[in-house]
Amino acid sequence: MKKVLMLGVLGMGMSRLAHIYVSLGYEVVGIDLKEGETASFLRNAGVLVNPREFREVDKTFDRIVYSSAVPMSHPYIQEAIKFGIPVLKRGEALAEIVNGSKSVVVAGTHGKTTTTSLITEILSKRYPVNAYIGGEHPRNREFNKDAKFFVVESDESDKTFLLLKGLACVVTNIDKDHLNSYNWDFENLKDAFLEFMKHFENVFVNKDDLVAFEVSKRASFKKFYYSIRDRYSDAFLEDFAFEEDGLSFRLNVFKEKSPRMKLRAYGVQNLSNALAAVAVGRLMGLSFDEICEGISSFEMPKRRLEFKGVEDGVTLFDDHADHPTEVEATLNAIRSHFPLRKIIAVFQPHRYSRVFALKETIAKPFYIPDYTIVLPIYSAFEKPIEGITDKLVFKWIKEMNPQREVFYAPDFDSAGEMASSIARPGFIVVTLGPGDVYFAIEKIRVKLRRGR
Repeated sequence: MKKVLMLGVLGMGMSRLAHIYVSLGYEVVGIDLKEGETASFLRNAGVLVNPREFREVDKTFDRIVYSSAVPMSHPYIQEAIKFGIPVLKRGEALAEIVNGSKSVVVAGTHGKTTTTSLITEILSKRYPVNAYIGGEHPRNREFNKDAKFFVVESDESDKTFLLLKGLACVVTNIDKDHLNSYNWDFENLKDAFLEFMKHFENVFVNKDDLVAFEVSKRASFKKFYYSIRDRYSDAFLEDFAFEEDGLSFRLNVFKEKSPRMKLRAYGVQNLSNALAAVAVGRLMGLSFDEICEGISSFEMPKRRLEFKGVEDGVTLFDDHADHPTEVEATLNAIRSHFPLRKIIAVFQPHRYSRVFALKETIAKPFYIPDYTIVLPIYSAFEKPIEGITDKLVFKWIKEMNPQREVFYAPDFDSAGEMASSIARPGFIVVTLGPGDVYFAIEKIRVKLRRGR
């Protein structure tokens, strides 16, 4: 039996990879600094998580796989190198597994997780399908050795998406993110996406994203374009409606009109994501009836404008967004579906390097909520960067949005106190950020339950 050591195993992408390795017959030892629900799931699946008897790497391991949070200087990695054991990034290990299958790979700065989940749900109505999804989703806890398709969310942050190849890819958009991996040059990132597209037999590109569209035009290979605006695209939107419980729409895909579909998701961005998924489904031979079944049974991944309930008349949502494009899309989604409600945004900036790269643009979307509460930066294991502080982010947001109420909260308790004191029945509170800001939801809930 082959044996793999996984460092940082409880991260979302690593835990899914560990589950896949076990399903493929590997003995998996996983090491992480934390414990929790994911550790319990992996142990039940057969992964040895943080075993007490494990002390050092030896030659019985066939490979070491490590997450982006683990430095190359880690002693286990150095021991593996000494023994000549292959050391792989998460994305490198994923490519080894995926590239031998009929894969559909989703790339882009925003919308990857939802689009990957949608494609998986749709294709599963006819075929056995495996998925690698970068967010928490029920499909991430299944694996079928006999699956016809492997639907994969790729990762451009460390360039490992360039290792993937397969039957089809979707490019949702290209935005200025993870530029630290591209010598801080957006052109380098664009070139990487162009190279990525060349690895696939069928390429779907979001025509509404000008950068993705322009990059795709530089290539001579056949592309399929989807758009919520351009009726000359291969797949486009016929009509739609924002409703309090989701989206209602009809599509035109490869010159055929779809029946009306209902998706339990919010915002125009999810119309685009659904359009891409339906186009892929049609290319893979699914009927509109099968696709409608997939759309209606679809569950959004965790933390993608996730409804967290109503407390004392206040509606609570949680979302992973922190990049200004994503934050704006999330807040606009709430405003579109609930146009008359007051919105309180509780924002946790993510990573010092990202704040440094985005600078004042991080403040742009906060013209949308009526109130914004700014929390300290979530470091995600990064060391602080001189001059990049919580108070600076607060200053940017407050100065760029003078017509809005903006507050600083040093911790979740303070954020909960502020949000609950402002909120009234009919208000919406949304927590924003890929870190641990979701803990603030429970603080707010408790305060509201106690009558503020």
